[in-house]
Amino acid sequence: MNTCNFTFGTETTSTAAHIATLRTGIANKSELLRSVAFSLGFPSYFGGNWDALDECIRDLSWLPEGDVVLKHPDLPLAHDLSSLSTYSFILKGAVEKFSGNERRRLLVVLPPETEGVITSLLQNLTRQP
Repeated sequence: MNTCNFTFGTETTSTAAHIATLRTGIANKSELLRSVAFSLGFPSYFGGNWDALDECIRDLSWLPEGDVVLKHPDLPLAHDLSSLSTYSFILKGAVEKFSGNERRRLLVVLPPETEGVITSLLQNLTRQP
């Protein structure tokens, strides 16, 4: 069922160059953007919006070479499906961008019970004209 290249479980690889764990209970976009920026050490020029997230998460050049794990202990934005869709789409694009990179991969880890929600949101986005 996993069509978005995310990991749905609790495992992370101990050989990762950087493991970023978001905090629990993220309820809105600004909280999420701040948490991701802090956890991944985004540069000071990060603009705090979706476009800036997309740009920075597809770069990650300031982190040590190697795999980067972005771990979600729960489902952020669970009550804001529109924003969760946008966030999931941005993450999916970043994971795909790094998938062919031998020096760095981006691994997104979410709780197993969130797989259906995330997969459904991403499938709905790809079906829209």
